[in-house]
Amino acid sequence: MDQKQPSKGYLIVASRTKEFYKMGINLIRSLKEFYPEAQVCFVTEKLFCDGNESIADHLFYCGDNHREKLWALSQTPFDITMYIDADCEIFHEDIKNAFDMLDGHDLMFTPLIEERAHYFKKGIWENGRLKLNGGVFVYDIRNPLVKDFMNDWNIYYKQQLLGIWWPDLKDGKPDYDKHPEHLRRWDQFTLWWLTNVNEKYKDIKLKIFSEDERWNWYSSFNEKENKSGKDIIIYHYSSHAYKGKY
Repeated sequence: MDQKQPSKGYLIVASRTKEFYKMGINLIRSLKEFYPEAQVCFVTEKLFCDGNESIADHLFYCGDNHREKLWALSQTPFDITMYIDADCEIFHEDIKNAFDMLDGHDLMFTPLIEERAHYFKKGIWENGRLKLNGGVFVYDIRNPLVKDFMNDWNIYYKQQLLGIWWPDLKDGKPDYDKHPEHLRRWDQFTLWWLTNVNEKYKDIKLKIFSEDERWNWYSSFNEKENKSGKDIIIYHYSSHAYKGKY
């Protein structure tokens, strides 16, 4: 008997503003232009919906937290999911290859490499450095440890943002001498702690995208960042540079 193939799809989350909803719709349309068979789950606030969300194959409603994506990660209807930030756009048909690239790993991220450190200077501090970009990644939630990871990312980040949780405490309060307070607002700092410090996830199988610049090309990058010389797959806009074509 043939083994059942895992379901695969894309997760897009847009909360807080109608503008993010519009960005999410633009992203889905660009995705389906280059990969018409793509299955997409769109997570957004019900109050933003104007009918355009019907382009998605699955629709979930979320709250208005600015990191509703972290809640949505564990809610995915797919076995293997590619999460993409709403302020992105697909530029190439190779988007369909992302799932195969996971190749038996649990998680696959684009990196924050040292050569691009000037783009994320505040993500480098005396006792650490952000290494993974939370804007584009693939994960296999069939592994219960991966589902725990996504749930913990959400829980720890919300507590971190409120100042309830921090990797190091002093007299019961966050010790910002070891890890600067400005990191508190970043879910990528929570991601750093889960993948570099938390023993629970030491055995999780983590992979980095090959030709990573193609998979998460920021509008602030310059041409020399494209080491592969190949066409960009995912274009990641800065909010001031957003020019969605749909």
